[in-house]
Amino acid sequence: MQKIIVDGYNVLHADPELKRMIRQDLQKARRILVHRLTDYLGDRRVQVTLVFDGRGGMTDVDVEIPGKLQILYSAAGETADELIVGMLERSDSPRRFIVVTSDMADIGRTARAMGAGLLSSRDFLSRIQRAAPAPAPEEAADGETPGDLDYWLKQFGQEEDP
Repeated sequence: MQKIIVDGYNVLHADPELKRMIRQDLQKARRILVHRLTDYLGDRRVQVTLVFDGRGGMTDVDVEIPGKLQILYSAAGETADELIVGMLERSDSPRRFIVVTSDMADIGRTARAMGAGLLSSRDFLSRIQRAAPAPAPEEAADGETPGDLDYWLKQFGQEEDP
């Protein structure tokens, strides 16, 4: 199983929509990123750890998928970079990890020196957006969806024969 460690704030700042949203509602921006990751994971054999700075290890995002998505906040006095490096140091095989970050000079250099793979935040965003599932069909006012025969009959001005 592939293991990916995502530097959360780097990814938020690499997405123009989420970067703008951070100024208004940081919690909402984090939740949107988590939602995108959840969609991306689907049936993939990938384990993602999303790491954010701060909050003393507390989380305000309550979506975790056991064995697939874990959300961590660095402890008080610790940075997300330090938490990521610690995860790699504790691993018996850092080569199994891919670290997603925009900071190729600091955390990127350290992770690479430990044997982990690197992926830029922009490339990661591109991958999860390409892999996103098709949007759910819109629901008609009467509760029917475009997948229902009655919906299409009404769209074309037809009524189903009694």
